[in-house]
Amino acid sequence: MKILNAEQLRIVDQETIQKEGISSWELMERASSIATYAILNDFVDLIKELPIVVVCGKGNNGGDGLAIARQLRESGYDVEVRLLYADQYSPDNLLNQEKLDDIKFFGLKDDLDFPIEGFLIDCLFGYGLNTALGEEWTSVISQMNDFQGVVVSIDMPSGLMLESTGKFEDNIVRATKVYTFQCPKLSLLLPDTAVFVGDFEILDIGLNENSILEQQAEYKYVESDMLDILVRSRSRFSHKGTYGHIALIGGSLGKMGAVLMSSKAVLRSGCGLITAYIPRCGYNILQIGFPEAMVMLDSGEEEIKDFNIDLDYSAYGVGIGMGKDEETSRGFGIWLQSLDENTKLLLDADALNILSENEQLLKFLPKNSILTPHPKELSRLIGEWENDLDKLNKAKDFTREYQVVLVIKGANTAVINPNGEIFFNSTGNAGMATGGTGDVLTGVITSLLGQGYDALDAAVLGVFIHGAAGDYAKGWVGEISLIAGDLIDYLPSAFMDLEKLN
Repeated sequence: MKILNAEQLRIVDQETIQKEGISSWELMERASSIATYAILNDFVDLIKELPIVVVCGKGNNGGDGLAIARQLRESGYDVEVRLLYADQYSPDNLLNQEKLDDIKFFGLKDDLDFPIEGFLIDCLFGYGLNTALGEEWTSVISQMNDFQGVVVSIDMPSGLMLESTGKFEDNIVRATKVYTFQCPKLSLLLPDTAVFVGDFEILDIGLNENSILEQQAEYKYVESDMLDILVRSRSRFSHKGTYGHIALIGGSLGKMGAVLMSSKAVLRSGCGLITAYIPRCGYNILQIGFPEAMVMLDSGEEEIKDFNIDLDYSAYGVGIGMGKDEETSRGFGIWLQSLDENTKLLLDADALNILSENEQLLKFLPKNSILTPHPKELSRLIGEWENDLDKLNKAKDFTREYQVVLVIKGANTAVINPNGEIFFNSTGNAGMATGGTGDVLTGVITSLLGQGYDALDAAVLGVFIHGAAGDYAKGWVGEISLIAGDLIDYLPSAFMDLEKLN
């Protein structure tokens, strides 16, 4: 799914109106009806008991709010409407004012007289806002943020721009949930804006698909309908050698669990064979903990030293639990320089930290290697950033310079290819913020690499599957109790879901 900017969204809106032969008000009515249905579906038990207040601005987002208020009233709910006083309103806003009684107008310094608790629907500003709200808005936004209840924003939290610069003032609504129309907006996906976006849902309002396809977009939002075609069916004449042989290189004294979990994830993700290359201290752990894996021992007792491993594996996953011992770093550097340019390689954890401390090694990365840093590891590779947009731009420069695929782990994990395209993931949850989930991801993506997927497909599909497994796990154990091993248990469910769509 494409992530469009404000101008592109305006074009798509207009082309939808022209090609369907409808008015802009009719499109507004359609969008508002879908938003009203979503609110009732998600919060029906809550709004039965609590007062509803809709705060509307002077533009079309305010028009949406007026329409939603009318539709909720027609459904039998008691709804209070607060409309910003203005010298001029959009035509569709005015039309919806005519269809609604009992509107209370307010100015920027007025007391909005909210009930003590309840349900607030924010419709002050939509995607068209292109400058930060000034100090004159402080009173209104503060009253909305002080509201004791659920705050729902329509399309965007008011005050948050579509592609924010990352410089945030207090004048942004902090929404419990955002219902955004047709496609996600970039600002809804970034860590900098998390405080304003508790959750969001994309509502399909039927904008013209051909018009959307014609828009060029460097940002994309990954959902299942983009990926089902990638999942490969198996021939009944296939055998374990058909699906690749992975080498996982990592582990050190006290950190063998990382290799154990990653090895399990490799086979659970469809690879035929797995060899774990580890220090000698991990032999019993791997052989007993996961007998399906083969084990190859380095000469080092507590950490890897010589990296004496064949170069004919289908793919390599390197760095998990490996440490940065001086001999480990030296051995890794020598091994990296020996790789063929076509080697399929994923680097994670300490392999990335060694790279950041020895930048001369970056030039030896095989083209389309996959790097999977968490934010701290990323900052060591590309330097500090001012805000999330700056981070993404620096990350794009890095992938372009070294011709690698970068997986920036976190909520809405971003996958960046050397062409500068960024794919934001739609699966996963906060329960996955626990030790070991990154090791599972390493196993999933490396497994796909070894099965013959190209680097970008392996990264995007692997991240999606990993998050989907986390969502399944959340359904059974919740976010608080979720651990990395739960993800491995639910990888089969995540893969089967995509197979059903294929």
